[in-house]
Amino acid sequence: MLTIDEVKNISFRKANLGGFRPDDVEVFIEDVVATLEQNKKDKIELVKKLDILAKRIEEYRRDEENVRGALINAQKVMDATKKEANEQAEKIVNDAKVKAHDIIVNANAAVVEQKNNYLKLQADAVVLREQLLEIYKNHLALIDELPTVEDMSKTKNELDRKYPVDENAVYTPVAHSEVEKTVNEITKETAPKDKDVVDITTEFSTDAVQKAAEEAVSNAQSEE
Repeated sequence: MLTIDEVKNISFRKANLGGFRPDDVEVFIEDVVATLEQNKKDKIELVKKLDILAKRIEEYRRDEENVRGALINAQKVMDATKKEANEQAEKIVNDAKVKAHDIIVNANAAVVEQKNNYLKLQADAVVLREQLLEIYKNHLALIDELPTVEDMSKTKNELDRKYPVDENAVYTPVAHSEVEKTVNEITKETAPKDKDVVDITTEFSTDAVQKAAEEAVSNAQSEE
């Protein structure tokens, strides 16, 4: 392969007859040298570009490694985040299940307590009903012992039979003051005159006289 310097320094042997014109050869040589020089420049530029491209490729490779590392790290972070999120979600679900279970247990306990309270109230109501029935029965027994209209009529007939009275006579009750006055007069006449003896009339009162009269009537009824 010829170099530019070899092309520039080339020499041709001269032919005896029909040789090339020196001017044309010189022009051709100059064109060849210019072409080769341009090719050299192009080659140099191409080498520079290739070097730049190689550097860029190297940078791209480094960037690719960085990107790959970043992607790997991002994948790791994503995996860790996903795992943590799953763990948190599982923890939340478990806590929710525990709370729901506690709520159900507490609700069931409250229902049982309310049922027991209701049954206790029912039992108390039953006891109260029995007590009220017993009181009512006792009241009914007391009411049954009270005289009826028939009993009052029989009693009246019995009293009329035992103690007949003249229906034409008019009964005028004596006032308590007159009874007390009569008793005082009688006791004064029969009482001793000694001043040391207490006058018994002072010991009698309307209630005492009424009580004595009631006892007399009672004794008379017992004798019959």
